[in-house]
Amino acid sequence: MITLRRISILGLIKKLIRRNKIGIFKLGILFAIAFVVWQIFPPPKNLATNAFHMIVIFITSMTGIMLGIYRPVILLFISLLIANLTGTIDVKQSFSGFSSTVPWFLFFVLSLSRVITKTTLGMRLAYIFIKYFGHKIAGLSCSIILTEFCAAPMLPSNTARAASIGFPLVISISKCLTQYTSGTALNSLKTYIALLYSYTNAICSATFSTGMISNVLILNAMANVNLTMTWISWLKVTIIPCGIILFVLPFILRVICNPRVEYTDDIKKQIAKNYEELGALTGKEKFIILMFAIMLFMWIFSDAIGVPVITTVLLGICIFIIAGILNIKELFSNYETFSVFIVFGILISFVNCLMSSGAIDWFTNIISAVTANSNPTISFLYLSIIYFFAHYFFTGEGARIVALYSPFLAISIALGIDKTIAAMTLAVFSSLSDVLAHYTSPVTITMFSTGYITTKKWLVCGFVTAIVMICIWFIFCTAKLYLA
Repeated sequence: MITLRRISILGLIKKLIRRNKIGIFKLGILFAIAFVVWQIFPPPKNLATNAFHMIVIFITSMTGIMLGIYRPVILLFISLLIANLTGTIDVKQSFSGFSSTVPWFLFFVLSLSRVITKTTLGMRLAYIFIKYFGHKIAGLSCSIILTEFCAAPMLPSNTARAASIGFPLVISISKCLTQYTSGTALNSLKTYIALLYSYTNAICSATFSTGMISNVLILNAMANVNLTMTWISWLKVTIIPCGIILFVLPFILRVICNPRVEYTDDIKKQIAKNYEELGALTGKEKFIILMFAIMLFMWIFSDAIGVPVITTVLLGICIFIIAGILNIKELFSNYETFSVFIVFGILISFVNCLMSSGAIDWFTNIISAVTANSNPTISFLYLSIIYFFAHYFFTGEGARIVALYSPFLAISIALGIDKTIAAMTLAVFSSLSDVLAHYTSPVTITMFSTGYITTKKWLVCGFVTAIVMICIWFIFCTAKLYLA
């Protein structure tokens, strides 16, 4: 009996190894390198042993996530286990991130997003704009931008917006194009539309504090340096520069992509037909619109009415559950939602440990010493550009924000840069940098999966657009400082 059990267990282990051979091999190499660093290198001067070990564990986790070696949840579970077994952190510190409102807010927001994604409201909005503005390529561009701009504050997940609105919209327009044009003209316009939506998504995510779920991490990091940004105060900073970027974006992409179609009447007619086929708004959809309008009002005036943003989201979930629009099974059966909840909870725990152990202060002091004799403004310019282009090495905004936002913000403030400008520059760049490559976020991956954009085209367009965005932002910052 024992022999049979041993055989079955050994067989199961072999089967698991065969099935996950490549992943286990990469995971083994990653943690082997971390072990060597842990054992051979002593802690740097002025850095506690536990802080050094925490840095090694954190960098190992982030490297694994960036390289896609294994699922983020599994990687973080293993890292958390190692941190506990080695005594680097205790159990209470391990789960301190879950006492933060951030992972809970992300869980609630992603659950709430399902209310929009399971209806046709997003597509209705897009069809309405195209119906009235889609006569020319400029009007079609305006329709796509307006659709995303209106959806961003009400659907606080850039990924959910891309899945429920952006991707279907791009596919629908492309199908219409296929009927009326072909060859190079068709390909150039498909590329233009897919890039336009993807870049607009990134810009709108930066414009609103509720435009991207990772913005909650940024607000949490701002709170750590005694800076509070409300929905309105965030918008006051971003609306002008981001509005200018949205205005010039179609012109930039038209120069690079050179879409060879000017009039889009046929597309407009087809979209109008699609809109008619949707029929009138149902009672449920009208109720959803009303509820989101109320929630948006409560988000905007959260300080005045004394209701935190997370409470407003929770209120919406409760009402939608009671109304039967969202059910308990949908709330607790979504793997992606729980995955985000766990990943961000553990990452925040790690960041809390890095802060409490003095690791972030140590890093900040080193950078501050290096830049001590430099012009603070020039140093901040370099730092923010490094932060922007560091996104080439990250997949997803959240990982980079957790790894780099707090240290870069602390260094910028130490240089003497205005706290609000430093925090908001890094916050806006966290979203805008999604334009750089096709792998930088789930949104860009989704748009790239259409097959309308080549890797070379995306990298070229992304780099050129990024330079324009950075210039516009810093011109705005300079003007704001001189006018203050």
